[in-house]
Amino acid sequence: MASHSGPATSMLFLLCCLGGWLDSHTLPVHLLRPSDDVQKILEELQSLSKMLLKDVEEEKGVLVSQNYTLPCLSPDAQPPNNIHSPAIRAYLKTIRQLDNKSVIDEIIEHLDKLIFQDAPETNISVPADAHECKRFILTISQQFSECMDLALKSLTSGAQQATT
Repeated sequence: MASHSGPATSMLFLLCCLGGWLDSHTLPVHLLRPSDDVQKILEELQSLSKMLLKDVEEEKGVLVSQNYTLPCLSPDAQPPNNIHSPAIRAYLKTIRQLDNKSVIDEIIEHLDKLIFQDAPETNISVPADAHECKRFILTISQQFSECMDLALKSLTSGAQQATT
């Protein structure tokens, strides 16, 4: 059987190689553009964070504490990759152990969708006192709600800057 080694075969080989090369080198550009999926996830997280905060705020006599800080945005990343999802997820898993609300499971599922790489699990110190646990939950819930507002604002302003 005769071999077909003309210009068409060479061109096909070049096209296949070039396609793979272009795909691998343009991937970071696609990650920097906010996708509709990420925006939808953030909008859902924002809504869920408001629901969680409303549930937690119903507890009377509990004040926000300055002793706890939720890491929200990664300083060196661009939207939508700037949300510190692994750390936020760790805090919410801790809250779920202290106060098992179904909304927390939904939040964790959505945060899992935003984690783009394997990150080490953040260790969270849990307060021993029951009243301090309530303060911890309220403080982190409030900061999470503010974080989702900021993340969504960051994403939409970044998208507007990219189009201008």
